[in-house]
Amino acid sequence: MGENTDMNGTRAVDEGSELDPRTAATLLEQTKRRAQHQFEFPSPLLTLIQAGAVLAAYGAIWLSVRGQNPYSGPSYAALAALYAFVAVAAIAATLEGRRASAGVIRRSSRQQWSRAIPLIAAFLAVYVLMGALRYDGFSHAIVYGILPAAGPLIVVGAAMAGYAAAREEWHLLGVAVAAIAVGAGSAFAGPAGVWGVAGAGICAVLVCRAIAQVWLRRT
Repeated sequence: MGENTDMNGTRAVDEGSELDPRTAATLLEQTKRRAQHQFEFPSPLLTLIQAGAVLAAYGAIWLSVRGQNPYSGPSYAALAALYAFVAVAAIAATLEGRRASAGVIRRSSRQQWSRAIPLIAAFLAVYVLMGALRYDGFSHAIVYGILPAAGPLIVVGAAMAGYAAAREEWHLLGVAVAAIAVGAGSAFAGPAGVWGVAGAGICAVLVCRAIAQVWLRRT
């Protein structure tokens, strides 16, 4: 098997002069796709873990606020559950990221952090806006309901969509646009219902992404 591989590689080198530019470009593109497949991040398993974490986190909030009249916001226990599930998803993403980037040069690691900075800034901006709205006297339904549930999906989704479009990563662009749609649509469910609708919607988007990742790997 190894001898055949070596012979084929030698033959390819010997016949390199016969490759036209179009064939060389095709081979280069195939090599690039294989490398992208090898370092694919996130993996379908991580995507499913994220889907479960989002559903559990939003579901915990929804269970704590449903039936509130007037709306007062999530309980401390629900917030603790939210951060716990977020921590689980973050740890899983960190471990998977280290596995996927093993052996990658330090510059690539810096590039990953530079891509994450706009997403983190957009996410934190939502909570800064929450404080400003509460300071200005807006109701709990807005400050602790619709905005924290739907806002991150819209602003982070928009930042991710811009990044994906610039790099022509159409798969990621579809996920980002779907997240924006879920965030905007879930706001119509009210301060309590928005948590359940947003959680179920994002979970469905991530499950569809995992299925698409498996399908693309097989094809």
